Amino acid sequence: MALDPADPATVWVGTGENNSQRSVGYGDGIYKSLDGGRTFTNMGLGESEHIARIHVDPRDSDRVLVAAQGPLWRAGGDRGVYLTTDGGESWTRTLEVDEHTGATDLVVDPRDPDVLYAATYQRARRVWTLIDGGPGSGIWKSTDGGETWRIIESGIPAGDKGRIGLAIAPTQPDRVYALVELPGGEGGFYVSENRGESWTRRSSDAPGTGQYYSEIQVDLQDPDVVYLMDTFLQVTRDGGRTFQRWGEANKHVDNHAMWQDPDDLEHFLVGCDGGLYETFDGGETFRFFPNLPLGQYYKVAVGPDAPFYRVYGGTQDNASHGVPVRTMDFGAIQQSDWFVLTFGDGFGPAVDPANPDIIYAQSQNGGLVRYDHRSGEAVGIAPRESPDGPPLVFNWDSPIVVSPHDPARLYYGAQILFRSDDRGDSWRAVSGDLTRGLDR
Repeated sequence: MALDPADPATVWVGTGENNSQRSVGYGDGIYKSLDGGRTFTNMGLGESEHIARIHVDPRDSDRVLVAAQGPLWRAGGDRGVYLTTDGGESWTRTLEVDEHTGATDLVVDPRDPDVLYAATYQRARRVWTLIDGGPGSGIWKSTDGGETWRIIESGIPAGDKGRIGLAIAPTQPDRVYALVELPGGEGGFYVSENRGESWTRRSSDAPGTGQYYSEIQVDLQDPDVVYLMDTFLQVTRDGGRTFQRWGEANKHVDNHAMWQDPDDLEHFLVGCDGGLYETFDGGETFRFFPNLPLGQYYKVAVGPDAPFYRVYGGTQDNASHGVPVRTMDFGAIQQSDWFVLTFGDGFGPAVDPANPDIIYAQSQNGGLVRYDHRSGEAVGIAPRESPDGPPLVFNWDSPIVVSPHDPARLYYGAQILFRSDDRGDSWRAVSGDLTRGLDR
């Protein structure tokens, strides 16, 4: 999202999540609002699917730059850096690498809007793996407002790179930071003191998984303080030489966005997989905003209960839940009517057709429990590897079916199909390896 510096009622929004996860929201281009977000018009780039950054030129509201990552599951589409000079009526691609490489970050020198830095990222998602990086990834610089670009990687090892996050120190704009994924232990936190012309690695610290994070933000006052979005928030106070975790007591993990209040530098808003949090003491304590409807459900299931049936769903990173569609309580469904089946990423629950109090719920990579709603007990029942068998390989979201003919019979799939005739207490393989055994 970007606001027009000359008119904050003009809002630009790029659709599509700028990550490469197994499940990721895609979009249909870029939108523009002229009335503060009340109404929007699609302004094109419909094949971008994942837009990373938008920059509106403070000197000319019709001049807008867009960093588009492009489709995740296929080649081509609208990917790279795009420029419009007519308020989005037409677009020109000014930075293009190849059909698998898009632009994942874009930052602008606060002194001179003609000076910009862009990061390109080569990646492709397959069901069985993420192709995370390649020769197309790199750091680029423009000195003419984004019309032309040149690569700037002096000091950064050559060869394949993964995702790259960029940030400029607002109070010392000659300093540019880059979080770079590289093979062979060469990745980490790089800094340039001469506007990107040469780079030095300050630390080997890198995010646990760059395809899901790689967002960095420099403190508005201190150029040596940099915040790193990651599973746990990290901060450096010495320009990237060392990193420490930044608070997060009683806060959800998996961080993706941060805003620092220019009028109160200890006041931050942080967006993560658990929602939106706020701190007024620089990360010592956080408060949560519970009234934002941001839950992301993968799949839902319905039970055969009577008179009021229950609905179940698995959420992204926030457990699997159940709730009745009606209750006898005056005032409708209460918070206390909800219950948790299992934690982790939740997927497609399955309900025993003969006993609606028995529900099967998953977590990522093959986790499986049998939940008894009467007792609240959840028993882990995932199939185990046999001593003489191969390691089991489960999908992020593994399939489960309860037989409509025999409610005690379950089928659960890894690369081998398993069957249980006692509600998951024991399993036997009913197939061999169903994959082709190719090196992914």
